[in-house]
Amino acid sequence: MNDSFFIISGDKYPEELVGRTVEHFRSQAVVVHPTETIHGYGSRYDSARAIERIRIMKGREKDKPMVLLIPGQAWVDLLVRDVPDPARKLTEAFWPGPLTIVFRTGAKALEKCPWLNQTVALRRTAHPFTSRVLRELDLPIVSTSINRSGRPVPPDPLKYLEKLARRKKSTPELIPELAVIDQKLQDSGSYPSTIVRVVDEETVQVIRHGALSAEIIAERAGIKVVDTL
Repeated sequence: MNDSFFIISGDKYPEELVGRTVEHFRSQAVVVHPTETIHGYGSRYDSARAIERIRIMKGREKDKPMVLLIPGQAWVDLLVRDVPDPARKLTEAFWPGPLTIVFRTGAKALEKCPWLNQTVALRRTAHPFTSRVLRELDLPIVSTSINRSGRPVPPDPLKYLEKLARRKKSTPELIPELAVIDQKLQDSGSYPSTIVRVVDEETVQVIRHGALSAEIIAERAGIKVVDTL
């Protein structure tokens, strides 16, 4: 096994791996990390170089946005222009968890990260390892699933990444510097987070289906949810 690949099991992981992962993020590396839904490519949110590498790894268009995983609630106010009441209800009901919320990007965030669009998709992950890393790092990270754009999420991320590494030996910039794989996700399905946006003061719309259904969101948050389908 590649010595940059590490296997963990939920909340069971070596303490030194937290520090190692944090240092990789700080040095603008690309890191494969688990969430409670799927594994993703990640980098610190303000590294244009690492973000461009992730886009190439995935074959992703430049204008297609990626999710930011944030260390804590305070980052919402730092990154967005305003927080509508329905969005506050959603964060209270589902964060940390598998729900991504689209906000209007704040001016300061656009200045620091010109790659951002006028909207930014935020999420607080509940995964014990990655949430711990984010708290230690104290910065958001870009997070996007490891599959190539338009293709399904690989059921076995370790085999998928090892295969990519063998195939891309001559192009090391396309291989993540570190991969942390949670074996508990191997057989749990491949549902990404659900993505929603606020339509008005009473309504949110599902713009990507995932781990949370529209019905569960409406019931638990007490708001109207419009389904895209």
